[in-house]
Amino acid sequence: MVTRRTVLQGAAALTALWAGAPGIAAAAPVLGIQLYTLREFLTRDFTGTLAAVRKIGYGQVETAGLLGHDPAAFRAALDAAGLAAPSGHIFPSAAQPLLYKMATKQMPASEAWHQIDAMFDLNRIEGMLEDMFEQSQAMGYEYLVLASMDPKLLESMAGIKQVCDAFRRAGDLCHQRGLKFAWHPHLKDWGTVGGKRAAEHILDATDPQRVFVELDFFWAAMVNVDIPQFLSRYTGRVQLGHIKDLAKGVVVPADGFKDFPEIKDEYFEDVGHGQFDYASWIPLARKAGMRYFFVERDYSPDALKSAARSYRALRAIIGG
Repeated sequence: MVTRRTVLQGAAALTALWAGAPGIAAAAPVLGIQLYTLREFLTRDFTGTLAAVRKIGYGQVETAGLLGHDPAAFRAALDAAGLAAPSGHIFPSAAQPLLYKMATKQMPASEAWHQIDAMFDLNRIEGMLEDMFEQSQAMGYEYLVLASMDPKLLESMAGIKQVCDAFRRAGDLCHQRGLKFAWHPHLKDWGTVGGKRAAEHILDATDPQRVFVELDFFWAAMVNVDIPQFLSRYTGRVQLGHIKDLAKGVVVPADGFKDFPEIKDEYFEDVGHGQFDYASWIPLARKAGMRYFFVERDYSPDALKSAARSYRALRAIIGG
């Protein structure tokens, strides 16, 4: 019987081979999916959707809220499906009902995210992490990922200093618990302050052994980040990735998109069916130390179909 333990053992073995001694061929990583992609399906048929994810070929998932389930029940469902969750996005407990309302279409996503973002007070990041440490004990996370904050903090050096201070504390607290703290930049994180991108200020001012990055290739591309250069410069820190594509025909402005409302739902596309050069990017990401690859599509007319198409395309690129 496939259990969570066997999945984790297999993933660990693949990772060990991948990062093994010179001359040993790199093993293809286990592929995962960010469950935000399937939020609506999960609220309609939780166990059936997880089974479908495993049937597609995914071996891992990343959580973005627990959608009304307690951690133990969520973990049991993953075990039953043969899935592991090496990473979970950080949310305060008060955000969980909003995530559920968004997934069940009781609340527009824009309104839900507006309220959720307002809950992220980096001065109180310790409290958010305590909630997540409890969740992690049941879920078995390796990484806790922050993907939201007050975007105004990213517009000045004073705000960036506050972010760096919070990230240092978060990195230390996670390390003390045997976890890794990572951060997922979106749009504002890549804005320029003092002649350098905010993301670069943050990485340059924090400990490379305590603060890691989950690189979302889509959002980085929306502001024209030089992805190969970024991967090379921050080798060892970009350990997780969100893999999604940009629909053909969409033109990114020379100075990049500035805010979320500019990104239309139809701009998202399944991996391998859009504009991005993942055949070049994925090998560079692996060389730079990316260990976990999570397919994600923020909006899709048929999320399970998208999950299957993206899996096939990404597996063809990565091999295995």
